[in-house]
Amino acid sequence: MHLSFPAVAASVPEARRQVVQLAERIGASPATVADVALAVSEACTNVVLHAYREHEAPGVLHVDAHERDGMLEVVVADEGGGLRPREDSPGLGMGMALMAAVASGLQLDHDGAATRVHLSFELQPPVPAATPENGAEPPGGSPADRD
Repeated sequence: MHLSFPAVAASVPEARRQVVQLAERIGASPATVADVALAVSEACTNVVLHAYREHEAPGVLHVDAHERDGMLEVVVADEGGGLRPREDSPGLGMGMALMAAVASGLQLDHDGAATRVHLSFELQPPVPAATPENGAEPPGGSPADRD
């Protein structure tokens, strides 16, 4: 999926909706879908708020998403001025930490012409190991079942 939008606030819900629909179509768990929605919203909002602040007209918000090897890979990109501190930022400055907390992987890069946020998500979260502490029996049942 390759999408481009004007970098305006009204584009964020549409970008999120389309990536969430892709995540659902390729079999992401409900928890993963929620994480995708949150991280994509944050990454797109960062483009709207920060990427083109020195430009008179809105720039472009690019979103690419695809499935690869059991992962949803999402790249949110702009053609703005790069990652720079903003003293007048309307946010709390927690966006990158939030994305890192909900995504399986987060990488940022800037090549002088574009800034890209690479997000990856496991479609199905790993199943926790069966232990007596979490109330599950290990494979083969309990020792009492084997007697």
